[in-house]
Amino acid sequence: MKIAKKVMALALSATLLLSLASCELITKTEEGKMKEAVAKVNGHTITRGEFLKRFETEKARMENLYGKDFFEKKENEAYVNQIKNNLIDNMINEVLLVKRAEELKVVPDEKTLQDEINKKIEEGKKSLGGEDKFNETLKNLKITLEDYKGYLRSGIIIDKLYDHIAKDVKVTDDDIKKYYNENIYDYTEKPNKMNVSHILVKTEEEAKKVKAELDAGAKFEDLAKKYSQDPGSKDKGGNLGDIYYNDKNYDKDFMTNAIALPEGKISAPVKTQFGYHIIKINKKEEYKQLPLEQVKAEIEKKLLDDKKAQAFQDELKKLKDKAKIKIYEERL
Repeated sequence: MKIAKKVMALALSATLLLSLASCELITKTEEGKMKEAVAKVNGHTITRGEFLKRFETEKARMENLYGKDFFEKKENEAYVNQIKNNLIDNMINEVLLVKRAEELKVVPDEKTLQDEINKKIEEGKKSLGGEDKFNETLKNLKITLEDYKGYLRSGIIIDKLYDHIAKDVKVTDDDIKKYYNENIYDYTEKPNKMNVSHILVKTEEEAKKVKAELDAGAKFEDLAKKYSQDPGSKDKGGNLGDIYYNDKNYDKDFMTNAIALPEGKISAPVKTQFGYHIIKINKKEEYKQLPLEQVKAEIEKKLLDDKKAQAFQDELKKLKDKAKIKIYEERL
C-alpha cells in the first residue's frame, strides 16, 4: 500500500512538473511568436511584434474612420490584406532607406536627431491642443511615446536622405514652357468647362447610322436612349453633365474632340478605347489663358517637387532591386 502511495505521489509530481513546463512552453511560444520574422531585408529581421505594433495603429485609425467592426466584416477581407501588404512594404522601405542614409553618412548626429524629435513632438502637442490631447491621441492609436519617437527618428533620417538625393535636381525654362503648353487648361483665369452629351456605340458603322439619323432631324436625346451603350448617361439623353477641360478622367481623344467642337454642334463619329462616340456640346464657358510669366514660379515648384520625388523613387527602386527580401506572408 505504501509503495502504491509512493508511486501515486511520484506520478502526481510528474504531472505537476509537466503542467508547469507546459505553461512555460506556452509563455515562451507566445513570446517567440512576437520574435518571429515576418520579413528579412539583407539580413535584417522585421519581427512579428514590430509589424503588429504598426498594424494595431493602422487598425485603430481605420476603426476611428469606419467603425469598430471594420476589420471583422467579410467584405473587407481583401482590403485588410492590402493594408497588411502595404504596411510590410513600407517597413521594408524604411529599413532600406535608413541603411542607405547611414552608408551615405547623411544621418544627423545624436543630439541633432533628439532635438528634431523633440521639436516634432512639441509641434504635435501644439497642433492637437496640448499635451493631454497629444497623449490621448497616442493612446487611441495604440502608440507608446517611445515607439512614436522611433518612428519620428526614422522619418527624420529618411527626410535627410531625400534632401541628399534631390539636391542636384533642376528644372529648366524649356521644362516649364513645355509643361505650360501641354497643360494650358490648368492656367486660365477661371476653369474652362463644357456641358456635354454623347452617344456611345460599338462600331463605326453604327456611329455613322446614328449620325445620319441626327442629320435627318432626329432628337439627340431620343437616339441616346435608343442606341447608347453608356449606362451612366443613356437614360439622361446622353448627358454627362459639366466637364472641366483639364479633367484627366476622360479619354484623351474624347476630350480633344469635345473641346474643339463649338457650342451647340454635334461631332462626326469619334473613336476612343471605349468605342465610337457622337458628341454634342450643349454649353461652354471659356476663359482667357494666364500668361506664362504669371504662373512660371508655380509650374517650376510643381516640376521641381515632381522631379525630386521621382529621383527618390528611382533610388528606392534600385535599392529594392538589389536587396535580398523575404516576406513570410502567412505570419502577417
